[in-house]
Amino acid sequence: MKIWFDITNSPHVHFFAPIIEHFDKKHEIIVTARDFSETLSLLDSYGIKYTSMGNHKGKSKVKKVTGLIRRVFSMIKDLPEFDISFGIGGQNTTPVCAIRRKPAVVFTDNDTSYKWHSYKLGSYFVFPTYFNYRNVMKKYKVKRNQIILYNGFKEDVYMANYTPNSSFLDEIPFKDFITIRPENLKANYVPRDAVTIVPKLFEVFKDENILFLPRYDEEKKYADGYENIYIPDGILSGKDVCYYTKAMLTGAGTFAREAALLGTPAVSFFPGTFLTVDKVMQEKGWEFKSRDVSEIKQYVDFAKKEASRLKNSKVVLNELLKKVDKIIFSLKNE
Repeated sequence: MKIWFDITNSPHVHFFAPIIEHFDKKHEIIVTARDFSETLSLLDSYGIKYTSMGNHKGKSKVKKVTGLIRRVFSMIKDLPEFDISFGIGGQNTTPVCAIRRKPAVVFTDNDTSYKWHSYKLGSYFVFPTYFNYRNVMKKYKVKRNQIILYNGFKEDVYMANYTPNSSFLDEIPFKDFITIRPENLKANYVPRDAVTIVPKLFEVFKDENILFLPRYDEEKKYADGYENIYIPDGILSGKDVCYYTKAMLTGAGTFAREAALLGTPAVSFFPGTFLTVDKVMQEKGWEFKSRDVSEIKQYVDFAKKEASRLKNSKVVLNELLKKVDKIIFSLKNE
């Protein structure tokens, strides 16, 4: 069986890595990747071989659509033969599979952004149990037997086998620190009028050591004039950052959810509508949401590390691997 994985964003690398490893000895793996954020460097760090196809087109919707169309046509033309595709969101994989007449498996935990062509053209849809899949069934006429549910969070899948790197702290200049990751203001899912609160966070946390993880080079200027802020030259292990940091403050959700599974105090100051996954973690008390810097400061000052939740993550990973195996088995026996 030839399985094609298409990876378009850096969090997708972590999610697919254990699935690729699971399939690697049983099937032929084809990986394509979009040059965006740390996607390619993360693939390199995992030792996953890939073909780079396309890049990020910024926040312009016109450029995004034309970029998507060009990338899809390039893959239709240049991709080798495959039997089934795996993709997160499915925006790129589903049209290619429709033209090639191959099944497409779509993974997502994003129930605020519905990609109509992914649901119209996809074959199987893999959601966490908290995902409101009935909206998908009603709006896009997706059948219940196309939907596969797993009882956990997307982050459980790749955090399950995490072991802390004992030498991680040698890579940064301090042992006690908080971590700040900015909002992704260039992303289409962030409101156009959103502004960063990172400079305000730097000011209220000026007495703390701060590990700053900018998304783009132009964000580095926020740290000018602060001696308590460290910006790494290269990419650090996000899992190790979440494990060793005193608190994780992020303008998105992924880092907050990873930290939450490790029992690390997690703050999301995302400026848009939260996904259900984040709302679930917030209801559990695992993740704190706010864009008020004084509230964030108070939360971090009093928050304590809790026990890791990774024991359950292993259960989630095993459940998901069994379910994707079942998809492949059913395809082989058609």
